[in-house]
Amino acid sequence: MKPLFGLVALLLLLYPATALVIKSAHSGAFYLLALLGLLWATFGQQRGQATLDEKRLFFAVSLFFGINLLTYLLSEMNYDGFKTLGKFLNLLLAIPLYYLLKKLKVGQGLFWYGLVLGATVAAGMAIYELINASGPLAQRRAHGITHPILFGDLALSMGMMALAGWGYFRERSHWLLLLPVVAAIGGLSASFLAAARGGWLAIPVLLLILAWQARKSLNLRHVLTVLAIVILLPVAAYYSPNSAVKTKVDSAIYNLSHYADSPMDAAVRGTSVGTRLEMWQASWAIFKQNPWLGIGWGHYQSEAQTLVDAGLRHPSASRWNNPHSQYFSSLVNAGLLGFGALLLLFLIPLAVFIRTLKHSPPNLRRLALAGTLLMVLYASFALSESILQRALPTTFFAFYLAFLFALLRQQHQATQLKNESKTETSLSVIVICKNEADRIGDCLHSVKDLADEILVLDSGSSDNTVEIAKQFSNQVFSTDWPGYGAQKQRALDKASSDWVLSIDADERVTPELYNEIKTLLAASPQCSGYRIPMATVVFGKRLDYGVTGRAPLRLFHRDGARFREAKVHEGIELQGEVRTLTGRLLHHTFRDFYHAVEKNNQYAWLWAQQRQKQKKRTGLLLAFLHSLWAFFSISLFRLGILDGRRGLIMATLYSHYTFNKYTALWTLRINKHAPSATDKQE
Repeated sequence: MKPLFGLVALLLLLYPATALVIKSAHSGAFYLLALLGLLWATFGQQRGQATLDEKRLFFAVSLFFGINLLTYLLSEMNYDGFKTLGKFLNLLLAIPLYYLLKKLKVGQGLFWYGLVLGATVAAGMAIYELINASGPLAQRRAHGITHPILFGDLALSMGMMALAGWGYFRERSHWLLLLPVVAAIGGLSASFLAAARGGWLAIPVLLLILAWQARKSLNLRHVLTVLAIVILLPVAAYYSPNSAVKTKVDSAIYNLSHYADSPMDAAVRGTSVGTRLEMWQASWAIFKQNPWLGIGWGHYQSEAQTLVDAGLRHPSASRWNNPHSQYFSSLVNAGLLGFGALLLLFLIPLAVFIRTLKHSPPNLRRLALAGTLLMVLYASFALSESILQRALPTTFFAFYLAFLFALLRQQHQATQLKNESKTETSLSVIVICKNEADRIGDCLHSVKDLADEILVLDSGSSDNTVEIAKQFSNQVFSTDWPGYGAQKQRALDKASSDWVLSIDADERVTPELYNEIKTLLAASPQCSGYRIPMATVVFGKRLDYGVTGRAPLRLFHRDGARFREAKVHEGIELQGEVRTLTGRLLHHTFRDFYHAVEKNNQYAWLWAQQRQKQKKRTGLLLAFLHSLWAFFSISLFRLGILDGRRGLIMATLYSHYTFNKYTALWTLRINKHAPSATDKQE
């Protein structure tokens, strides 16, 4: 294992340094790492069940490739489209690469020092090329082994991501703080010397993100110093004599100002800016004729030429085989499906990074910040460049996506282990139940090592629920049934610990949630409560989408907390900040299909009674519309179809439950003399 670790560590460190300056080095390193990951994923030890964040990463890259493969197969296939799919295939290699890095547990140092080295080498290459190039200084552009735009964009990415590691270097030495600053200056310089102006649009957004994240951890002098350097550098680049930056910026402003009023054959429409505007307008016209699946990859140029021949667009519209915007490229070649897959490719990882930024220790936040910057940069690059249709930027994106997710997973586990030995805040677990002999044992077993005390309130079980509960707790009470909210309030009143976890007998605390709560309590949480995402388990399988989306408030500080007296779907009244955890609570919703129908009918009736007391009204048309919306919301908008047959069954069941809720409320309103139903517990 040690020789393998050494090889992987060397490749990780040198990949960014060689990506822009040594031909084929980046691809060789990336594919070798991906191959090792494939071998590990295929022949290695059992990997265990994927976490939700892992599934999100796998889903994002797989959906993007799958949708684009589908649109290619449904169109007239050609070689250009096949080459494009080859570039997209690189994104799938992020999955085996992730598994490899997760297994080897490489350190953060390889990530941060690699970025510094890569940005610095890129700056050196840019300066060398500028000095040794021929022609007027204002026309010289650094390019390394690739196109100037790609060279500048990727150098900028490494430099700005390196700034996110400020805290990592500061923890080791104040002198090392020079490294991220040098990397940022190097990345910006390389971008300016390459005149990659498309990427400059992201710089103000990046500065705002960095300043916002640094507002608490750095003093004002440090923040102002870094911002001054980063802001003054482009100003200096613009006003330098014979500056290529000034030439490009002035040219773009001039072309934009004269484009709109120019005739179709005007020269301004053939400039760099004009050509892009022509291609984007051509793309939009083609897209409107094929909105759902597009025209298929590899057909843009011929379709654009048709518009040119008809006199509808300038000849520059068909100059290239892609419209120089990943967004327009996805729209025209893969339609709305491809465009949606592209957005999800950016937004799903971004959501993971932003969530980690909010409520995590510094070692996790700085990685999440680097990931956020990466996603913002690529989303910006995609505005003016078909960035994912080039091999180098695609492998670069996949490399750092896998690297960041692996480091986040590793650092999260390390933080949990570090906090296990700390003195924890006390925790009470409260459970209400009736006739749950088949499920109460698994529920209490999942929390027995987590809780300082377990309180179980049983409301008249006729099976051996109470006897099983007493195996895990000496605080098991038998009571009447006043309703869900009132019963849980009784349990809360008996709790004596600082914090309370409320779960039901059909729920289980997962190992990830167990570790997260242990870590949280060891760190003395500063907010008042936490929502816990639910993972529904039906008919023997865990669902990750659809009905799994909700995250109720279950973990909270006891002082000031109170359950609302609701017959069903009781909630907690709590003052103060509420956050959301990442670990999930498994919800074994139904024993079987009969139980599913019975439980939904009971909940629908209780819901209707509660709404009737609140003088709510509805009609059969609304019942039907709510039911229809519930089905499509769960199956499509919340991606329940990805859970397979069980996902569709749950969407149908929830739609039926929704219809019953509103229909029951309608019947209660029109039948004023209807006999009152006896409150029942599940």
